[in-house]
Amino acid sequence: MIRHVAVFRFAPEFTAADREHWMGLLRALPGQVEGLRSLTAGVDVVGGAAAWELAIVADFDDVAALERYTAYPAHQEVLRISAPVKTALATVDFEVPSVE
Repeated sequence: MIRHVAVFRFAPEFTAADREHWMGLLRALPGQVEGLRSLTAGVDVVGGAAAWELAIVADFDDVAALERYTAYPAHQEVLRISAPVKTALATVDFEVPSVE
C-alpha cells in the first residue's frame, strides 16, 4: 500500500468555507478512483509554530493507483481550485507494509 501525505498553506482569501468545499471534493474521490482505498482531509486544530494549515492522507493499492488519482478529472478540478491560493505544499508518498 502507498500512503500519500500532503500538507498545505493557503493565501488568506481561501476562506474557511472555500476550504470546506475543497475538502468535500477530495473526500468524494474514494469510490471514484480505482485503487484509492481511503482519503482523509482536515484543518490543523492546534496551530503550533511549525504547523501547516491543512493536511490530506490518502491510501492507495499501489503507485499506479496514485498515478490514476493524480490524473483523474475530479482531482484535476481540486487542483484547479487550489492552485491560485496555495502558497506552500509539501508531500511524501511512502510504502506501508501489509500486516498479514
